[in-house]
Amino acid sequence: MTIDVEEMVEFLVGLLNTPSPTGYTHRAIKYTQAAFAPFLNMSVTPKGVLAGTLPGKRNNAPRAITAHVDTLGGMVQEVKANGRLRLTQLGSWSWTSVEGEGVTIFASNGQSYRGTFLPTTASVHAFTSSERNATRDSSNMEVRIDARTQSQADTHALGIRVGDIVAFDPRVELSDNGFIRSRHLDDKLSVAATFGAVAALSRSGHQPAQTTTIHISNYEEVGHGAAAGMPANLAELLTVDMAVVAPKQTSDEFSLTICAKDAAGPYHYEMRRALEKLAEAENIPYNTDIYPYYGSDGEAYWRAGGDVRMGLIGPGVDASHHYERSHRDSLEHTAKFLAAYMVYESGD
Repeated sequence: MTIDVEEMVEFLVGLLNTPSPTGYTHRAIKYTQAAFAPFLNMSVTPKGVLAGTLPGKRNNAPRAITAHVDTLGGMVQEVKANGRLRLTQLGSWSWTSVEGEGVTIFASNGQSYRGTFLPTTASVHAFTSSERNATRDSSNMEVRIDARTQSQADTHALGIRVGDIVAFDPRVELSDNGFIRSRHLDDKLSVAATFGAVAALSRSGHQPAQTTTIHISNYEEVGHGAAAGMPANLAELLTVDMAVVAPKQTSDEFSLTICAKDAAGPYHYEMRRALEKLAEAENIPYNTDIYPYYGSDGEAYWRAGGDVRMGLIGPGVDASHHYERSHRDSLEHTAKFLAAYMVYESGD
């Protein structure tokens, strides 16, 4: 099976540029469904999960692959007296990680507005050093709207209300040497790898060893994305999510990572060893890592009562939940591994 890296990167860029904060993922789900359509018929569940099933040579131990399309973002919690917006977080992010970032506000009347996320004491020429360097939180960060608004009434007249979604600009950039810089590589990079693997499988004419469900979740960043939408007879779940690249981690931006344990505990031991053996057999560069401050969709399924073997793999992402970076090599290795996983005979 041959992975079409250019096609996969093109899909990724389009997905990154489609805003999808948790709770506002319908556009990204529609984009993903259309991209998969030539290779896999997928449908949307009432919760908004996108899922489709590839018939396998056998169906005695069905598998699933899950990745999530929802990202970090914000929601309007208050329209302030000065017409600016106070946000509540969608997902877990540091307030300093988005300081100065451009945003799009999706107003309740269907309009969208541009703006910037700033501290209330942004100006060097108006505030003291201690005021400018105060710890960032919801009380001293605000969205400055690119519209003539200086009061709560002005902003309400724009159609902006409490509960409206605010998306941070991804700022996608592809470098000539293969690096990919963008917000929200977590977890759109994994969705792209899954797309690349399914496309390669379809074009090659191969059939999965077991009936395999492709599951794209939409609430992972708040902890319950893959808790629903899985087949009742599922035996094995492979979660695909970004690998943590940071000091004291083994993950890097160029390889596949197989996770042994995260904040919720260890993944299925026998499955993890089988994944490592598969990577070695396919000559796919990989690392095994542990993530101390991380949870996944697979664990959400376990907590919901899923009785399956479950593992976690993913491409390496530097500066997770900040302005992230990865490399085409890691994306390609992850897609190759997923394609190999779908056809490998486990002996179940």
